[in-house]
Amino acid sequence: MEGNGSSFISGGDLKQIDNCQEQFFGGPVAPSRNSHGTHTSTHSAISKHLDVEELEMLLEAYFVQIDGTLNKLSTLREYVDDTEDYINIMLDDKQNHLLQMGVMLTTATLVVSAFVVLAGIFGMNIKIELFNPDIAGMPEFLWTVGGGTAGSVFLYVIAIAWCKHRRLLE
Repeated sequence: MEGNGSSFISGGDLKQIDNCQEQFFGGPVAPSRNSHGTHTSTHSAISKHLDVEELEMLLEAYFVQIDGTLNKLSTLREYVDDTEDYINIMLDDKQNHLLQMGVMLTTATLVVSAFVVLAGIFGMNIKIELFNPDIAGMPEFLWTVGGGTAGSVFLYVIAIAWCKHRRLLE
């Protein structure tokens, strides 16, 4: 039934079309008329407005949870950074102790080497009265070894005191 080139839909057909639109699109798409001839689009606007409020509340709750998680992760990262700094400080302290021990051992090696040089000088095959079995030269030998040992210990103590004075050792 056409009139003036446009199709005509009766009131019952319009309600059926509105019901189909509600099923497929979740609400009336076009404004529908009730029996009094007024529009009922306010119901869908209120429904959509409530859906937006619920969505905003859900998003706000998620944002609060995400913010809390971010704060926990930031705290954990700071804790890890502090722990890493503490470990680096401890490693540096141990490294300093090892270096100091190296300085002390190197100094001891130098002093002992000086004593070995002294013993080497006296140990050469030179004819002196010290090694003559007829003459009792043992006390002189003991004084030489004792003096060399005391001198080495004295040099070591002086070297360590100098290192501590220069703040190379604690």
